[in-house]
Amino acid sequence: MSSYELNKAIHRIYIDRDRTMAFRDGDHAMLEGFDLTEDERRALVERDFPRLWAMDVHPVLLFHFSAVLNPREWYVSEVVPKIQGVPNSWYDYYAPPGDAG
Repeated sequence: MSSYELNKAIHRIYIDRDRTMAFRDGDHAMLEGFDLTEDERRALVERDFPRLWAMDVHPVLLFHFSAVLNPREWYVSEVVPKIQGVPNSWYDYYAPPGDAG
């Protein structure tokens, strides 16, 4: 897996309004410019946030990606419970002090 390319793709989608709107509408052509595995591409296309988390997508990028595609509350109610206990290389960095996951 290419964690850098996956994170870069997510960042590019959510910082560019035209790309965001195209992605929302099912146009995934912009993904062709990134060196993604089939699993990474599928997780993006299917908006499988728990799977993206498990692929070590940076938590801030994942939240912002979700926020441009869904109401912000959706992430808290639908994604957060599903990623509890799922390993992510960034988790210990963002965990509260004394809770290294």
